[in-house]
Amino acid sequence: MSRVITLITDFGSKEGYVGAMKGVILSIAPEVWIVDITHEIPFGRVSKASLVLESIQQYYPAGTVHLVVVDPGVGSRRKALAVESAERFYVGPDNGVLEPAYLADKSYDCYELSDPQFHLKPVSLTFHGRDVFAPAAAYLAHGVQLEKLGERVQSPVKLGSSRKKIISDERLVGRVIYADRFGNLITDITARDLELLGRDKSCLAVSICGKRIDGVSDYYSQADEGELIALVGSTGRLEVAITMDSAFDHLGPLAEDAEVTISKI
Repeated sequence: MSRVITLITDFGSKEGYVGAMKGVILSIAPEVWIVDITHEIPFGRVSKASLVLESIQQYYPAGTVHLVVVDPGVGSRRKALAVESAERFYVGPDNGVLEPAYLADKSYDCYELSDPQFHLKPVSLTFHGRDVFAPAAAYLAHGVQLEKLGERVQSPVKLGSSRKKIISDERLVGRVIYADRFGNLITDITARDLELLGRDKSCLAVSICGKRIDGVSDYYSQADEGELIALVGSTGRLEVAITMDSAFDHLGPLAEDAEVTISKI
């Protein structure tokens, strides 16, 4: 059965970067299916790419290779990695973008892509997506064993999603990770985090950019048009939105990295 390789990048669609990666993949493993998840991650936004990966990884079959190239440190000493976790493979830079793989299975295996026989030659210092990551993904999809790609890595970089913290039993503080195309503000606060404050979501207040929202709703239309609303969205994370409008436009650009406080009413 043909394996799947998914692609998440910040390359956009106007140049040929994604096309070059696909060409490398198909030259090595012509039998694979390539699925474009998105190439519109804002440049260098590792946290957003990681969240996108987290939101789609479990919906692909065992053996899938998730290839993520959001790599502002390309050419530096950061490692290039391949990971096996929860019956899937992950390929990308060691900058925290692959954190969903580490969280999916605590017994994950992680290797540095250090064996040059699995690189395209010559290796560009500015395009590891084509010369290092794409070949690794293709070889994994083609059946090459993970450990043949390089040396084992014990402590890959993590994003520090633990930066959210419980201040007390009455209060939780997190941050907005990014704004989606609808202007909804996606936070690093999960549904499980909210349960630490109690199961009655109507008794929680959400504060952001000097605004307060009483209660965490179940769906967008529970608020009147133009009204701020907080809810747990399809990513499993708390969102701040405006019914039929953009919360990002309403609260301003600083909202995209704003602190969010959840407290009991």
